[in-house]
Amino acid sequence: MTVMSDELPWQAELWSRINEARRGGRLGHALLLAGPAGVGKRSFARRLSASLMCEARAEDGRACGACRGCVQVAAGSHPNLTWMTREYNEKTEKEKRDISMDQLRTMMERLSLASHYGQARVVVIDPADALNVNGVNAVLKTVEEPPAGLHILLISERPMALAPTLRSRCQRLTFQIPPADEAQAWLRAQVSNIDAAAALHEANGAPLSALEARESGASELHRTWRDQLLAVANQKSDPLVTAGRLAPAGSKLSADMVQDWLRQFQRTLHQLLRSLAGVSDERTFATVATRLGPGHIEQLLVEIIESQRRVHGNANPQLAVESLMISWWRRNAP
Repeated sequence: MTVMSDELPWQAELWSRINEARRGGRLGHALLLAGPAGVGKRSFARRLSASLMCEARAEDGRACGACRGCVQVAAGSHPNLTWMTREYNEKTEKEKRDISMDQLRTMMERLSLASHYGQARVVVIDPADALNVNGVNAVLKTVEEPPAGLHILLISERPMALAPTLRSRCQRLTFQIPPADEAQAWLRAQVSNIDAAAALHEANGAPLSALEARESGASELHRTWRDQLLAVANQKSDPLVTAGRLAPAGSKLSADMVQDWLRQFQRTLHQLLRSLAGVSDERTFATVATRLGPGHIEQLLVEIIESQRRVHGNANPQLAVESLMISWWRRNAP
């Protein structure tokens, strides 16, 4: 597996602005890192956390990588760094839907103690839209009355799903799909013998998603799913039969696999929208895009978001796939 640096070239300008804000004492204590998956929000959060805790930081904000703080951040053992994600539920064998109040209480207990080494403290909430109402209120209280030297980094692919009261109190850092030439050059530097343009196209331009798909072997599976969707759209495959063939031979259809399939469905719909906008010349999508039109595509995107929410809960993954496949088939019917 590729050992990837957290320093990503397309984030240079954003990093420079944040470093200038830090040096000038203008860095907000609550930052919302928002943008699509696979563009480096978590890499940026790790890099910024290391910089804030480094004891020999460079002028450009780079962490030295060798001091006590850097070593502990790299090992995941720095007492001033708390990174909260959804916990794994062993009974259901999937992540819990929400970041729990127990996790937030533990965070607040840690924040009530003195900072170690006199350095900054960082709390990363990933993803921030996994906070329920009580969780938002707990974080909001900390944001409004932050201890000295605290920085809260909220990561989200769905920033509008955050409560407005919390979102409005954050300094927003927007992460976008990088320019194609820059993304392709970076991807070629990570992996030899890769068709970078094709890999990025498959990942909707997101370099880290393209790299992950290549290394996990998911690229081939994603292409199979895309071809299945197009076959159903063109009335060449039965939607329920296709839904039953989603998992590769010998594999069980899990909630995680369905979430991956839902993301691939989203990518396919985005490619259809690009075809309608005239920024894609792929004939594969042109006919389907014209037949559906933007209205049906947008409605399907809403259905996918709702399916993602339900699958994160207790919905049956197979039924969620079947429901979407039927909707997809019907909307494409002559």
